[in-house]
Amino acid sequence: TARATDDDGAVTTSAPVTVTVESQSPPPAGLSAPWSSQDVGAVGIAGSASDSGGVFTVKGAGADIWGSSDAFRYVWQPLSGDADVVARVSSIEYVHAWVKAGVMIREQLSVDSAHALMLVSPGKGLAYQRRTHAGRGSSSTSGGGGTAPAWVKLERRGSTITAYTSSNGVNWTLVGSDTFVMGANVHVGLVVSSHVTGQLATAVFDSVSVTKR
Repeated sequence: TARATDDDGAVTTSAPVTVTVESQSPPPAGLSAPWSSQDVGAVGIAGSASDSGGVFTVKGAGADIWGSSDAFRYVWQPLSGDADVVARVSSIEYVHAWVKAGVMIREQLSVDSAHALMLVSPGKGLAYQRRTHAGRGSSSTSGGGGTAPAWVKLERRGSTITAYTSSNGVNWTLVGSDTFVMGANVHVGLVVSSHVTGQLATAVFDSVSVTKR
């Protein structure tokens, strides 16, 4: 309402009017506990991550996850000991044939950390890639052709990490297994690298789980 008072002290009040204030932009998206997200390495442009109803949307840049130094967006949670890490990569943006989206077990958040990655790409199929010792080079085992949607899984048992793929999340196909020099405390979760420094690629994940063993 508006109220007016004249020189003689007479007061008049208007009829009420309803005013609606709308936000010009949605509140910033984030991740639910226990998930954290950050860029690892020189990505050129900041990535982002959010989850809603169990669906994760991850945007990441970076030249690659390969060789002796990585650059990517990581959505992770801490883990001690053995676990299974599972996700379905439901979609992946084609920025480059070697855009990588998948599940990772990584000892440190440094660029040259030991890690295991079971990935889906938009143009190069599926692959189990890993760096078994910090600071060393990478190796790769093909998981066959195809692209998203695809299920990926890593199993950690002691110093051994084994990678699998699936078309339905029930029947799993072994891709490869390797022995790692890695402490008990690690970081596990989802990765996206666009394979192009300074350009983001988006991947969507669902059916994400980290199960202690």
